[in-house]
Amino acid sequence: MKIAIVHYRAGRTDGVSLEIEKRRKLLQELGHTVRIVSGPIHEDSDYVIDELEFDHPEIRSIKEQCFTHFQRPPLPTGELETRIEDIASRIEQSFLSYCQRERFDLVMVHNIFSHGRHPACALAFARLLNKSGLPAIATHHDFYWEHTEYTSPSCVGIRNYLDTVVPPASQQITQVTINSLARGQLLKRRGIDSTVIGDVLDFEADPWAKDSFNADLPDRLGLQPDDLLVLQATRIVRRKGIENAARFVKTLDALRHELIGKRLYNGKTITKRSNIVLMLAGYVEESATGYLAQLKAELERLGIRALFAGDIIGATRIDGARKRYSLWDAYAHADLVTYPSLAEGWGNQFLEAVFARRPVVLFEYPVFCADIKSEGYRYISLGNTASHNIESGLTDLSPSILTTAARNAIDVLTSPRTAADLEHNFQTGRRHHGLHVLRDFLVAEISKLGG
Repeated sequence: MKIAIVHYRAGRTDGVSLEIEKRRKLLQELGHTVRIVSGPIHEDSDYVIDELEFDHPEIRSIKEQCFTHFQRPPLPTGELETRIEDIASRIEQSFLSYCQRERFDLVMVHNIFSHGRHPACALAFARLLNKSGLPAIATHHDFYWEHTEYTSPSCVGIRNYLDTVVPPASQQITQVTINSLARGQLLKRRGIDSTVIGDVLDFEADPWAKDSFNADLPDRLGLQPDDLLVLQATRIVRRKGIENAARFVKTLDALRHELIGKRLYNGKTITKRSNIVLMLAGYVEESATGYLAQLKAELERLGIRALFAGDIIGATRIDGARKRYSLWDAYAHADLVTYPSLAEGWGNQFLEAVFARRPVVLFEYPVFCADIKSEGYRYISLGNTASHNIESGLTDLSPSILTTAARNAIDVLTSPRTAADLEHNFQTGRRHHGLHVLRDFLVAEISKLGG
């Protein structure tokens, strides 16, 4: 079969891009031809539609008119709908032109039918699927109602849009949610059932290891061989709660004397000159500039050593004068992984830490508690309750939680049991979230279409 996979962006280190790449790889291994369609922010798309980019000024303006959260003066009656129709028509015509040329048998869309940030895109694909009769698999990584900025539509027309195309109730669309909470809400709000397919990873792949390509990464970052490297692998956006990774590192640094002279689970020995360094490997979303400023102010206040490495780390390696490392190279050098996200659709970076056999410091976000915790992983907990700090604009964890987590981290880093615990995590992840889960689903769905 010939299959189009569509998203706003592609080839980045965000969770959706990573999941799309897994689908492309699997489908190609199964003998299908895959084309990636995205907006202009991409690294490996086969076809670009400029209007798919949600941070395009025109698209952002429409979004801010659609929801009262953004406090924009209302447009004259009908003008907002006209602008949405115009963008939708451009997207629809561009994709249909490509579709006619490629003769697709199946369209797979990611977040197009679930998010509130790009109403014209959802409308365009709802219409073109209806007109073309093409079957589709719509994967919903997160829904508009999970984000406060999209819960108050500015007019009846936008409410109707949310109620009809986010997502469309259509027999030709197989609906996929990535956690049980989202499945329940979609069924309750729209009467639409879905299949839950969480994030997966290729547990049969070669381990992420230090090698000749990434050997110079510590030098590029200004690290010493005996520094303790704490990896924050996520993008830099507010809901990732990165300030709490920084506070954890600050608390751990205060207890650094308890690590001096001790050998870690991976063979590294901490010395008096060792620093505890927080490495932020993800890129900064354009919408997160305010959060980034707050985060940097908090890092300065805490006085920890933090490295923003998103400019030299991406989804894949690039050699040459402007050498870039993959996210997997960062895991290979990390001693400890922080994952303080306040909310996640599932949790790609958690699964990556499990695959990399690295201890993980985790805030127990709702989906983790609902769908992942019961699988039996061993991790360092940051609890499941955070408060909002009005002065800093950031979230806080209680000092007692941070101290307990830091002491647990010291135990995990130095314990002879840790290697076995990390192997237990790896085998648990392999069993529940290996590529076979996604492969079986795709094979079954495509078989229904005669593929």
